[in-house]
Amino acid sequence: MFFTLAVSAATSKGCAALTERALAADPSVMPVPGPAEVAWRSPDGRAALLRWGGGGGGDRAGRAEPECGPAAASLAGTIWVGEPGRDRVTVYARTSVTRVDPVYLAEVPGAVIVADRASWAAWTASRLDDLDPLHLCALLSPGFPLGSVTPFRGVAAVAGSTALELRCGSAAQSRGAATAASPDASGPRGPRDVAEALVAAVAPLRNAGEPVELSLTGGKDSRLVAAALVKAGVPVVARTHGFDDHPDVVVAAEIARRLGIEHVVRTPAAPGERVDVLARIRATVLVADGMLSAFENVGRPDPAAAPALTAGGHGGELLRGGYAETAGRRGAAGGLRGALSPARDAARSAELLRRLTTRHLGLIRRAPAAAYAASLAPWTPRLARSPMRALDDFYLVNRAGRWSAAARQAYLLRERLIQPLFDDHVVLAARAVPLAERVSGALSAAVLAELSPALADVPLAGKPPAG
Repeated sequence: MFFTLAVSAATSKGCAALTERALAADPSVMPVPGPAEVAWRSPDGRAALLRWGGGGGGDRAGRAEPECGPAAASLAGTIWVGEPGRDRVTVYARTSVTRVDPVYLAEVPGAVIVADRASWAAWTASRLDDLDPLHLCALLSPGFPLGSVTPFRGVAAVAGSTALELRCGSAAQSRGAATAASPDASGPRGPRDVAEALVAAVAPLRNAGEPVELSLTGGKDSRLVAAALVKAGVPVVARTHGFDDHPDVVVAAEIARRLGIEHVVRTPAAPGERVDVLARIRATVLVADGMLSAFENVGRPDPAAAPALTAGGHGGELLRGGYAETAGRRGAAGGLRGALSPARDAARSAELLRRLTTRHLGLIRRAPAAAYAASLAPWTPRLARSPMRALDDFYLVNRAGRWSAAARQAYLLRERLIQPLFDDHVVLAARAVPLAERVSGALSAAVLAELSPALADVPLAGKPPAG
């Protein structure tokens, strides 16, 4: 894995200064070995593309030509330059609906910087020590940053479904037709649309040349991915972590048997192992770019990344309405959603969001706490208009958009991870399904039935069969 950073400046001198600053980044703020290298410079000297880690392909003189265009994920992923022979002065960047592959933007006098790592952008903009208290407020409450906040003032996470064009030291932004906080505008969709999008998301893995290693549990989401992989004709090996009699292992084994795929069980280490808490805290902050609380189980960078392609059920909550599903459970009575007035429904949703976002705000000094509370104000009218939809949007914009991005980056340091449930087409198709159908779990069940009817009656681990 490597990280990407691009500079666009009004002058070639300004670009050169920021490029040299980026090349001199302190290795202690980067979770993989460096050094940085210039992969491309524009002919006029006012733009440059750099990368850190990953070895080979460029040099400090910028003689190497990079792969170009949005499909050049092997070099730039979400940040790239114009096609050879055409536009060779503009840098482009983009985010997905969920922005699990993040882009961070920093603006300085006469120049702009984009990177897929916030700390590298902050270093280059000389803002690594200019800390934003709103980030701490969020880490102490939901445990991850909200909106565009990063640990550094002046370094912002670009919103979902956004395209950037960097030219001559300025950045032009445009939002996609289907933005991160609105359902797909193409009209109502159904389980078949979601199933087809999921199969299309994994279909390219047929050409990977090796089986995909799927983390399979007894829950709702990894079985969807397993069924989609089999439906698409992708070779797959299922792996489950646990003891032989654990419900996850028992149910996963039955899923694998019905799908006709290999199933491997990994037994946990013996209890009593000592943990170096301080080392884990430092590793978490470093690996996750400061975007998660220090108690998240994101592991550490391994000396060498695993060669196998891996996949899992990350992102399945998006099919079920995110925090709207939580509110739906709280409003349940005897297994069925209680008949509540719209006013009570809104009040309960508002209380859920308040508890999630401000539960530890009393630990923060008054001024930062007030600024943080003000940053949440735009969600109030949305809660009043459509409380369940607001909770669904909040989950996508913040939990999926910020927590999952940091967790994904941590995973990618040690494995080649595929997350098909975060695919734009899957997310947009699911969000076009009526929210009540998603919150009830009916959409997930119907998508599974479309992909593999043989799995329809396999129970969830630790839960009694329906009825």
